[in-house]
Formats: sequence, structure tokens, C-alpha cells
Amino acid sequence: MVSASTDQNEQNEKAPDGAFHTARLSNHMMLQGGTGMNRSRIRTWITVMASTVMAAGLALASAQTAPADPAGVQRVLDWEQPADRTLPTAAPPQLNKQWATAYGATNVTSPTRDGSYAARFELRKSDPVVSGSKRAEISQRDEQPVDAERWYGFSINLASTWAHDTSAEIVSQWHQCDVDCPGGSPPLALLTDEGRWKLDFRGVPIDLGPYTTGVWVDWVFHVTWRTDSTGLLEVWRNGEFVVHRTGATHSGGPRSPYFKFGIYKWDWNTGAPSSVTQRVMYYDALRLGDERATYRDVAPQRTCTRATAVASASATTYEPANPPANAVDGDLTTRWSGQGFGAALILDTGAVRHLCGATVAWHRGDLRWNDYTIHASQDGVSYTKVWEGRSSGTTAAPETVLFTAGSLDARYLKISFWANPENDWASITEARPLGL
Repeated sequence: MVSASTDQNEQNEKAPDGAFHTARLSNHMMLQGGTGMNRSRIRTWITVMASTVMAAGLALASAQTAPADPAGVQRVLDWEQPADRTLPTAAPPQLNKQWATAYGATNVTSPTRDGSYAARFELRKSDPVVSGSKRAEISQRDEQPVDAERWYGFSINLASTWAHDTSAEIVSQWHQCDVDCPGGSPPLALLTDEGRWKLDFRGVPIDLGPYTTGVWVDWVFHVTWRTDSTGLLEVWRNGEFVVHRTGATHSGGPRSPYFKFGIYKWDWNTGAPSSVTQRVMYYDALRLGDERATYRDVAPQRTCTRATAVASASATTYEPANPPANAVDGDLTTRWSGQGFGAALILDTGAVRHLCGATVAWHRGDLRWNDYTIHASQDGVSYTKVWEGRSSGTTAAPETVLFTAGSLDARYLKISFWANPENDWASITEARPLGL
């Protein structure tokens, strides 16, 4: 039987392949008898040197923040600028108004996703027709250049009154240009339909799963507007990469489609069956970017704080009493333990997601530091190092580290242990990836 306390007693330190240089050097010098230095002095020297290196790594990680509206971001509408809070009288500058009531589009202070203000949209079945149908929307102007590449980031909160309806509604859409363009439905639209999020992409429905009311849902769309095979559609929902399509993204015209957001419910104008008479939705954190932008530039969450679910955990080694699943069970009194420098815990999020960091809680973390690296992978085979450093040694609670080079798309995180001042056992009580 393997003792659950083995990692507290084991003192055998073996140098791993690929470990931190300081850990390898420490072990080598001790094996050589210290070359004139006693082992206590060697340990002290190594600890000081490693602390300097690791402190630099931690400083780099803590300095990672999302850039504040770089050149590629053409428009920010988070409602924080007084000049943008023009609702309900008019649309914000450079945008068009498409609602007919005092409640159609208003600014509110709760709920909000980004800062102190958000927009509230309300559409009632009895509302007047606007631009040919029942809608409460804000629209870009029809001035997008042909063959544009665009990024769209925003967050939507469906009110608790958003009950299931047999009739669908659009909550964000990309409209064909107005003059000399093919008619018909928008080439791309985000809808709620039959209790689910759906995309309508050139007449093809794409199911994105059930919606939940009363919570903010973050969306990022990346579209290369083309009429040939070079077009591209990519979509992320709450940091999870959910859609990838190539080929034509619209049907043509002298300009690319333009963006509209709010509530558009055409069935209330046509007389089609509908079991509800009111829709209320909140909208925040809108950022529109051009070809220079990236996911990180437009994503609604501007800091790396979103905990990402873990589908499963595995490890390169573990003792039976402390398996990998213990590190993702939400209980700080259980742990994964694996012996040997380089022992690694591997977290699988279940799908490629946009990740930016991790939280890691170490067993006896308030009594000893741990040197470790984090690698990320999309396929579980090819890994890229995204962070290396040392835990504080002052807390058993989860500690946050941010990827040194910023966020990236990944499904797997591998957390590899290299050293602590007591033994060669890795013991993590909880670990979680973080997303934007």
C-alpha cells in the first residue's frame, strides 16, 4: 500500500531531463559532493539564484494585460463614454437608429458586462414597424469596403423573461449592402430559436447549444468577407472556438456586409405563430476591429479571470491514493501527487478554447515553494511552453499565473513540476485554466 503522506517523507531528488537549469545544477553539485561547498550552502545559493529567476518570471506573468484599444480596433461601444450614451433619443455617433419607442434602446447601470453602463433593448409585439419589420436595433452605416476582413466582439445577456418561443429572433446580424447588392436574408446572423443559440450562415443553420437567461455570454466573430473560396468565418463563444467555415461568406456587391445589433423579430410582422409578446436583452462590450486586430483585441473580457471548465485530468505519473481527478474536484483537501522531477498534471478542457493563464494550488503551498512550467497544446501531442516560474510558498490557496506571451487557442494544459525545497514529489490540490 502506498502511503498518502509519501510526498512529505520522500527525500530522494533525481535530476529530470528538461528541468529548470537551477534544479539540474543543484542536483549535479550535490552529487559531486559540492566541490568544496557543503550541501547546506549549495542549497542556499541555488535557492537565492532560483528565486531571482523565478521572481522575474512571475513579474513578467503579472504584467500581462490586454492592450487598450490598439490601432486595429475601429470602434469601441462599452457605453462608458458620455458621448455614446445617447439612448433612447439617438444612436451613438457614426451609428444608425432603428427603433420607434422610448424603451426600444436605453442605457442602464445594471446588469453590465464591461464597466458601469450597458444597453438595454426591448421589443414588443405591438411596436410600430421600423425599416420594414419589427425591430429595435443599432446599425453600422453601409460603408464597409469590398473584401473586408473584420473582427466583432460583444457580450449579450438575455433577460430572465426571455421565455422559449417557437418563433426565432435575431440578436446580431450582418446585412448585405443596401445598393446594388443581392437581396434576401442577411448572410450571417446570430439567433435564439427554440431555446437555443443558432447561427444562420448563408441559409445554413448552425446549432450552438441551449441558451441560459440572466448571464452574460461573450461572442467573438472573425469574418473575411469574400464571394469565393478565400472567405472565412470563425466564432468563439465564452472563449470556446465553436465555428470554423471556409468559402464564400456573402453573395456579392460593391461593399462588404455591415453589422447590426439588437432585437429583430420578423414573425411579429408577418403574423406567424408566436407565444410571447415581449423580448428584453442587454448588450455590452462591443468592439469592432479590422484586419490588424486579433481575438484578444476585441474579446469582451479584458482581464484574464474567467475560469474554464475541465473535462478530464490525467498525469504522467501518480500514486493511487492521490489520482489526477483530485486536482479538479473543487476540494482543496484532496490532491494529485506524482513523484519525480518532470511529473506532470494534464488538464483537458474538452475543446479548443482561448486561454490566457491558470490557477494552481499546491499541497503544503503555505510551507514550501514549487518550481513548475506550463505548456499548452491544441492536440495533446505538440506542446508550447507558455509559462515557467515558482509558486509563492506562502499560501495553500490557488495562485493565478498569466501566460508570458499572452493568450492563445489551446485545449490542453500540462503543468510540470521541477523542484521544491523538501523532496521530489509534485502535489497539486486544485488547478484550472483561465480564459479571456
